[in-house]
Amino acid sequence: MIIPMNATGSPLLSSLTANPADAALYDALSQGAPINVEEAARVMDRHDLDAILIGEPVSVFHALGHWPQIARTRLGQPPGTFAILRRSAPDRPVLITSRFLHYYTWADGRVRPDVDCWLYDDLADDDGPVEGSALPGDIPLCPDRGAVALSPLEAHRLSTSRAALNHRHAYRNAGGAITAALRELGLWQGRLACDHPVFAEVLARHNHAGFAIIDYNIMREIRLIKSPLEIALMSRAAEANVQALEAVGHAARAGATYRDMHALFRAEAAARGNTAVFLNIDRASSELVPFALRDGQALFLDAVSHFQHYHGDFARTVFIGDPPAAARRAADAAAFAWNAVREALKPGLKYSDIVRIGQEALKKGGHDAIIGFGPHSCGLAHTDEPGEDAGGFWRKPDITLRPGMILSVDCPVLDSGIGGSAHCEDLVLITPDGCEPIHSLHEPVIVV
Repeated sequence: MIIPMNATGSPLLSSLTANPADAALYDALSQGAPINVEEAARVMDRHDLDAILIGEPVSVFHALGHWPQIARTRLGQPPGTFAILRRSAPDRPVLITSRFLHYYTWADGRVRPDVDCWLYDDLADDDGPVEGSALPGDIPLCPDRGAVALSPLEAHRLSTSRAALNHRHAYRNAGGAITAALRELGLWQGRLACDHPVFAEVLARHNHAGFAIIDYNIMREIRLIKSPLEIALMSRAAEANVQALEAVGHAARAGATYRDMHALFRAEAAARGNTAVFLNIDRASSELVPFALRDGQALFLDAVSHFQHYHGDFARTVFIGDPPAAARRAADAAAFAWNAVREALKPGLKYSDIVRIGQEALKKGGHDAIIGFGPHSCGLAHTDEPGEDAGGFWRKPDITLRPGMILSVDCPVLDSGIGGSAHCEDLVLITPDGCEPIHSLHEPVIVV
């Protein structure tokens, strides 16, 4: 990877600007949300819910296409930006956020007349029910001094936030805005699912008249079935992730450290507009590993990076020179197993069926390698599916494949003492009658 530099040694901006092909995806996120609206309605029907109250940042993004600022700056704190999905109008989500964050983050180039807003000033709920409007319809901070004309960004922010406040004045605090929204939307006596315990506190404090449960799985259940925008975002993320891993694999040389490989993957992912999440090298995910690559080594690379929070996941085996015969057999087994599984994937199969199909294929193919077959949904996380309660812990349920799922099946060889490691993995979209890859396909082994 060669990045052009200017006279001071800094990268030329023209070499780092956003990929023009991404413009349509950015525009789609500014005008809509990634969520599969039809699947959201089906999930609410299935659970007999009138609405879902959303506070977890990743789920707010899923519902609104907006990543809350608190998730970038105050990790681990209760949410301050919320969304509401209604069964009666799943295509018209609701935003609840502070006046300042509405101006400072939501209004940045976004055009969403379909989103109704309830704004507040204080991230609290300490003064009981709030009846009616509590604050005048003006923008906090950043006042227009009128010395020069507003920039396009300033003008858009101001007009967007003023329109929201002219429609409905802000509330004193977040709890008042949440309860006011539920009352105005006719949900105060409804059946609600909440994804964060802060909602339960607010509802109890304001004597909520309906039924509410804390359910962390509801939004993950919706995320299993991808919308067309999600599939496009996933394909974009996956292809860049594939190219980054291929570049790292072809750069592997004896003497390079595992830390060198991690640094190169971060750079290669960034050069393609992705953000690196992790790189598993030869079964080791830690960036602290001090060891170096060896001549004659076989090692797998399993790369995950994301674009606009949607994740790519891809693995291949690398041969540095001529590895031992046992390592070659392991690489053959991993590729054989994944091909056998991929040909069998279709709606109606369960995760347990996938494991069985892989193990049976290995036996029939005469391979004695031990492979850990690990199917998982991929999307807004590397493993993005609902879990089942196991005594307070979560474990992966035996999910049934449906059209619209994007699936990975990890196929790593688990044997040690064979001269290295081997793995083969792609991302596929489950179709009505099978599956198809969402990124370009490559040879199972990279030889350097």
